[in-house]
Amino acid sequence: MIKRIHRHTLFLISIITGVILAFDLFTIVTNLYVAPILEGFGLPDILIYMKTAIFLVLWIFFTVWLVDGRTKLNKANIKSLMIVGIVTIAAYFLSLYIYKYYLLVDTNYIIRYRILEGNPALALEYSRINYQTLKYVITVYAGFNSELILFAEAMIFQMGVYAIQRMETDEEPIVTYDHFMFDVKLFPMMALYVIAGFLSINILTMRYDMLGSVEMALAIAGFIAAAPGVGYAFKIYRSRTYECPRSFFMGTYRYLLIMAVLGIILFGALFGLNLYFIQLGRMTYRIASSFVALAVAVAIFLRVRKILAIENR
Repeated sequence: MIKRIHRHTLFLISIITGVILAFDLFTIVTNLYVAPILEGFGLPDILIYMKTAIFLVLWIFFTVWLVDGRTKLNKANIKSLMIVGIVTIAAYFLSLYIYKYYLLVDTNYIIRYRILEGNPALALEYSRINYQTLKYVITVYAGFNSELILFAEAMIFQMGVYAIQRMETDEEPIVTYDHFMFDVKLFPMMALYVIAGFLSINILTMRYDMLGSVEMALAIAGFIAAAPGVGYAFKIYRSRTYECPRSFFMGTYRYLLIMAVLGIILFGALFGLNLYFIQLGRMTYRIASSFVALAVAVAIFLRVRKILAIENR
C-alpha cells in the first residue's frame, strides 16, 4: 500500500485527473449542445464516455484516499488503472484523427462527384451537408477534445504514472500459500477472454446508428475492463515460489473478480443485443465472439471466487 508521505504528490495527480475529467465533461456538453449534429454516431462520440468514466473512477479513488486517512491504495492496481487511462486517451486521439479524416474524404467526394459533376439541382442540399460536416471538424479542432489538448493530457498524466511508480509502499510480511492457490490456468483463459473481447468490437465501421453505438460501447467497455487482467494473470502464472505479500495476492484476485463481474454484465448485454440483431436481420460474427467472452468471464469468476473463499477462511 502507498505510504502517506506521498500525500502531496497524490494531491497533484488528483488535480490533474480532475482537470482532465472537467475537459471530458466540457467535451460531452459541447458535442450535445454546441457542435453540429451529424447523422449517426462516430467512434469518438462513444469513446469520450469511456474516457470520462475511467477518469471519474480514478478521481474518486484519489479523493477518497486523500480525505479518509484509513483508506488503502494499492500501488499496482492504481498504476494499472492509470495506464488504462493513458491507453484510452491514445485510443480517443487515434479515433478522432481517423474520424475527421473520414469526414474530410467524404466531403471531398461529395464536392467532386455530387456537386461539380452531379445534378446541379442538388448542389444546394449537398452544400448544406458539407457545411455541417466542416463546421463539426472546425468545432473539434477548437474544442476541449482537440488533438493538441489530448497530447498534453497524455504527457502530463504519464508523469503521474512515473510518480506512482517511484512511490514507497508499506512493508508487508511475506505469506506462503499452497501451490493450488496460484491458478496458472487463469493466464491462458485471460488471453482467450481478451481476444474474444477484441473481436466483439465492430472496428470496420466509422458511423453507427443508435443500436450500433450501444453495441460498440458495450464491446469497448468490456475489452477495456479485460485487457489489464492479462498482466495480473501473468503475475499469478510466474509466481512459482508461492510466496508473496497478502495485499498482492488479494489485490490481484480481487481485480480479476471485479473484471469477471463486469465482463459478465457487459458481454451478457452484448450477447443479448446481438440476439436482438438476429430478429432485425443484422446478424454478425460478433454474436459468437461475445458468447465466448461471456462464457470465459463466467469461468474466471467461478475459479477466482473459489480461491478467495478458501483464502478468507
